[in-house]
Amino acid sequence: MHQTDTLFHKAKGFMSFIFGGEADNHAINTVPKETLVKISKAEDGGLGGKGVWMPATTGFSPGNESEHMKHYLNGEIVKVKKS
Repeated sequence: MHQTDTLFHKAKGFMSFIFGGEADNHAINTVPKETLVKISKAEDGGLGGKGVWMPATTGFSPGNESEHMKHYLNGEIVKVKKS
């Protein structure tokens, strides 16, 4: 797997660091297994489980971006001057 030939990472079978891919750890179709997480809904959002979850109203969540966040995502906040 040439994509991982120079990959530096923690060995899965013993305490060591190695270069290259490891079977069952790095594959083309996934990531190292320790980086996979499962997310599940704990409860309804909002105070007392009613209404909209407060962080969803900040303008920073996907699909609910504020105008400032849209400018940031488009790279319009920072200007780079050529010297």
